[in-house]
Amino acid sequence: MQVELTSTNTSDGIKLHGIFLEPDKRRDDLIIDVMLMVHGSGANFYASPSNPRAERFRDMGIPVALFNMRGHDVIAGHSGGHKVGNAWEILDECRLDIQAVVAWLAERGLTRVGTMGSSLGAVKVVYAQAKNQDPNVAAVISLAPLRFSHEYYAECEMSEMHLGYYEEAKALVAAGKGDTIMSVDFPNPDAYFSANVYLDRHCSEHYNICADHANKINVPLFIGTGSTETHPRMLNAGRDMAALVGDKNPGLRWLHLEGGDHGLQNMDDVFMEELIGFLGAKQPIAN
Repeated sequence: MQVELTSTNTSDGIKLHGIFLEPDKRRDDLIIDVMLMVHGSGANFYASPSNPRAERFRDMGIPVALFNMRGHDVIAGHSGGHKVGNAWEILDECRLDIQAVVAWLAERGLTRVGTMGSSLGAVKVVYAQAKNQDPNVAAVISLAPLRFSHEYYAECEMSEMHLGYYEEAKALVAAGKGDTIMSVDFPNPDAYFSANVYLDRHCSEHYNICADHANKINVPLFIGTGSTETHPRMLNAGRDMAALVGDKNPGLRWLHLEGGDHGLQNMDDVFMEELIGFLGAKQPIAN
């Protein structure tokens, strides 16, 4: 087994660092050649809760790419003239990050890429493929998706908190202080975002994959959710994505597990077995 430390550049000049895990022997019975794992909010390729799954994929014969997205960590400096980190990330630009890594894999002959994201990553993989329609993406796995919707947040049980941050962010942007970092507890507890990013991500409908984007996925789509995901940003997101897609995508699979936590970390064996079945395995999952 091999682990390669590597990097690639996005079309707008940001360097994305990552690792590539190569199994001793690649399996050839799935609809993908490789899995690209996209981390969640403020995470990175070396300290994501999903990383143990990367080792499982590799041990099952599936190559894995783990790369930092431009939103890695909270505030991560500069790259290519851009501020980098979750606090600065305009979410639309995630499509450039995923496009760059998929192209890096395709250059290696891995032209059937599975893009798998958890939490914020679950939004990114759906949004990016809906926008990019990348022919080298063969499956999208959206695990623990989030609902980004100002309209929904304004009516939820935590609406007062959200609307307070909304007004704060609007005032900062109107005063020409859109880069000011805000400390917020909704929709992410103990989080930091610039005022510009708070408005872009949480006070719009641009990235609401429950009402748009998921229905534009042109490859098999797997959605994974758990019943304990009751925060407004997660509640019923998978259900509403599945309803939006309906029969538009015959490759849709929605897995909802009773008692499952955010990312189904507490039900990893069940999740992995269901996922490998979705990917078309012709042999049992390896232990």
